[in-house]
Parts: sequence; structure tokens; C-alpha cells
Amino acid sequence: CASIGFIALLIWSVYVTAHNKAALWKLMTGRSIGEVEHTLTEQEHGEPYHAVYRLAFSIYANVLASQQIDKLVVAANKAQVDSCTYTSPHIVLIIGESFSKHHSQQYGYAQPTTPRQVRRERSGQLVKFNDVVSPWNLTSYVFKHVFSLYDVGDRGEWCDYPLFPQLFRKAGYHVSFITNQFLPQAKEAVYDFSGGFFLNNKELSQSMFDTRNTRLHTYDEGLLTDYDSRLKAENKEHNLIIFHLIGCHVSYNRRYPADRKHFKASDYKQKRPELTLQRRYMVAHYDNAVLYNDSIVDQIVRRFANEEAVVIYMPDHGEECFEGKRDIICRNHSAKIDYDLARYEFRVPFWIYRSPKYIKRHPEVFAQIKAIRHKRFMTDALPHLLLHLGGIKAKDYHGEYDILSPQYNEERPRILKNTTDYDDLVVAHKRKTAMKP
Repeated sequence: CASIGFIALLIWSVYVTAHNKAALWKLMTGRSIGEVEHTLTEQEHGEPYHAVYRLAFSIYANVLASQQIDKLVVAANKAQVDSCTYTSPHIVLIIGESFSKHHSQQYGYAQPTTPRQVRRERSGQLVKFNDVVSPWNLTSYVFKHVFSLYDVGDRGEWCDYPLFPQLFRKAGYHVSFITNQFLPQAKEAVYDFSGGFFLNNKELSQSMFDTRNTRLHTYDEGLLTDYDSRLKAENKEHNLIIFHLIGCHVSYNRRYPADRKHFKASDYKQKRPELTLQRRYMVAHYDNAVLYNDSIVDQIVRRFANEEAVVIYMPDHGEECFEGKRDIICRNHSAKIDYDLARYEFRVPFWIYRSPKYIKRHPEVFAQIKAIRHKRFMTDALPHLLLHLGGIKAKDYHGEYDILSPQYNEERPRILKNTTDYDDLVVAHKRKTAMKP
């Protein structure tokens, strides 16, 4: 009787865990750490619940990352700079996090969430771009595409190409990376590992950065302290400084200090009557995070306002916070990309600020930036724009990807997640809207 019971229990356990074992097999056969990460965004992904499974998964993830590290090292060693004019002595790149264009006052949102950016735009020193998308809605994928000279549609993979900070260092720029997400740490999630493994590899980090911060902060103002207390003093004559914020990442109520609370749930009772009280609280938290982010971005700009500097701001991707009638918060990674998903999660704010000293010394660049603000752009091509601003000539630079270049190809397909043409979605949506009575 006991034997029969044991056999029945064994059969039952195999039956109830069969789905997880199949899903775990999919997880453990991904071709890259990014693919593994994306599998983990699926609702019914495999769970390595056993200690042996977790160990095997950790080893597998590190093997996948190591394969791409090897390719990146080869690409770095082959990278060359032909010449550099240091057109922009100080280039500052601010990479935000989970910032919805639809919650930006600067782009028409009803709540005053970005008053400082609005003021800088009205001053004429900040130029807002109107048609910019991100290639992915997952931070780690965005970082790989934004840091690599690879562009969607190129041959090979992102790791077959050099990383843009490497070219800046080879050109003689002093490069700083100040991040509030991608520092090596114990027990980090796969998402952080996937996004930061190539930034934190010792050999690659040394090839990209002269200086880095060493700790994470609850709020992004901690990065300002890092810069002011140590990193600023290490600046040289020509500098590329990259700030990577935690920005508006979930959980939203943890992205701003309690004394910086401005918006309340009651502010949305009339504007968003369809939302429950709990959801109005969530929207208020998100808008407070956006407002706090506005203050951090402005403080970064202030630190370079008296230098000959150009500052670029872009978030990694968009975000959803119960937009329209969509019952979505954060992002829907595994869904088929339709127009609404594309416009909420892939369309992003993007602007370029030029200091008064920069405008005076580079009137032609100032005029160029104003002239291109309505052009189509995808942020995987950002490195080519940065190289242009630095006056760096290299074989890995391509004018057709550089929005400031006369050779810029505005008709290049903007493919989201390697599957969907964003502009095809826009055309189809306009056609569908026009057909409605």
C-alpha cells in the first residue's frame, strides 16, 4: 500500500511540475543573457525553485554573458579614432528611466510635472525633439543598443561593435559614468546583471571610463553628491559625463523624498474619474516621481550652465500608468506590439541643451539642432550623434545614423524589439482614424 502511495505521489509531482520543467528548459536554452531576461518577463516563465536549478541557472547566465564579453573585447581592441577636433569640450548625457512622454508637461501633459525643463525650453537654450522612439522597452536591451555602435539592421550583434565611450577615451576625452542602477552587487536580479555585465566587466569598464561612482542611492540626488564631492574634481579639458538615473522606475512612491510630494490622489478625481482611488494614488506617485526627476535633471544642467557644454537628455524607454482605457502599469514586455503599446512604451522625450557659452562659440551647431528637432529618430543611433558633437572621426561612425549629418537617413526603418516597424504602426493608425465616421 505504501509503495502504491509513493508511486502515485511521484506521478502526481511529475504531472504538476511538468509545465515548469518545460518552461525551465526554455529559460535554460536562451542564446544570450538578454534572451534569457526577456523570457523571464513572460508570465509563465520557468522557476528554478530547486537549489541545484538555481546554481545551474547562475552558471549558464554567466557563460552567456562571458561569450558576449569576449566579442566586446575583440571589438574594443579593433576600434580606432582617426582624428578629433573636440568640437564640444563638455558633453553630458543624461539617461533617465521609465519616463512617459504622456506625463511630461513639456509634451502637453496637463499636470505641471516638468516646469524647469519647460522654462529652459522657453529660454531657447533647450531644444525639444518631437519624434523619438526607443528600440526596446527593457532597460538592459536599450543600454546595449545605446552604448554600442551597432544599429538595428546592421550585420551581426550589438556585441560585435565597439562601445561609444571607448572611442571617446581613445580620442582623448575624460569619460565619467555615474549610475544609480548598474553597479556590481551581491544577489542582483537577472535584469540588473543583463544590463550591467558589460559595464562592470573590469577590462571593458577600464576601456570605457576614467572615473565611476561606487555606490547606489535611494534617490537620484545622491548622484549629484557623488559628482560634486569627488568626480567633478577629476574633470579634464575635454569631458564626456554620463549620468544614469533611477528616475521614475517602479515602485513610484520610492522615487522621490516624502517632503517632495506635490500631487495628491484628489488632484485626479475630476480629470480621471474612471480610476479607482488606489489607481489615482498610483498616478499621483508617478507624477511626483516625474516632478522630482525634473529637479534632478535641472540640477545637472545647472552644473554645466557656465561651461562650454552640450547636454542631452533621454529616458531608456517609456512607461504606462493606466493610460487611456488600458489596464496597464509599468510595461507589457511579452505582448505583441500594437500602436498603443508603441506610443506609450517606446515613444520617449528627448532634448538637447546648449549653454550660453556653447551657443556663442558654435552658432552653426546651435542652428543645426533647432533645424532637426522634428526629424524622426531612434535612440540606438545616439552614439553617432555623440561622436559628431565631439568632432570624432572613426570608421565606426556613420553619417546616415547621425541626425546632425547631411547624410542622415530619416527613412531608416525604426524597428521595435527587432519585430515591428514603428512608422508602419503610425501610418496604419492614421488610416484607421481617418476612416472613422
